[in-house]
Amino acid sequence: MATRTRSWLPPSLGAGLLCIALSSCSAPPEPGESQTRVDDCLRGVDLDRLPALLKHCDAVVETFPEHPQPRNERALLLKLAGKPQEACRDSLKAAALVKQGKHQVDALMRDEIDLRRRNCLRLTTDRAAAAPSAATADDPTGSDRD
Repeated sequence: MATRTRSWLPPSLGAGLLCIALSSCSAPPEPGESQTRVDDCLRGVDLDRLPALLKHCDAVVETFPEHPQPRNERALLLKLAGKPQEACRDSLKAAALVKQGKHQVDALMRDEIDLRRRNCLRLTTDRAAAAPSAATADDPTGSDRD
């Protein structure tokens, strides 16, 4: 019997693309609100400007260091930039922040963060992975970029 293989879009990439699409629908801040918002990392994503987007997202993470969403969004940008180890550090830190429960995160975001966390843990323990992350299951925060 012949074996059929299927090529699927990885769930984390699909979820990330969905986030990009949804983030472009965000309304501008209300008068009197801070110009930096928790959902700013993926607002107006243009892959040609990825380094500048990462720099902006770094500032968002600095503004909201204990909120999981900016780290999760930066993880996507880092993955797109070809930096899987840094992406995993942010994903694992975002998961740890969700677990702490200091900030409300909707169910879709919680699932996305958990999916990335599981993918990172798999990569760090998979012997076949070409460049495993420095993050480990024992230290979900890894070293922070900020």
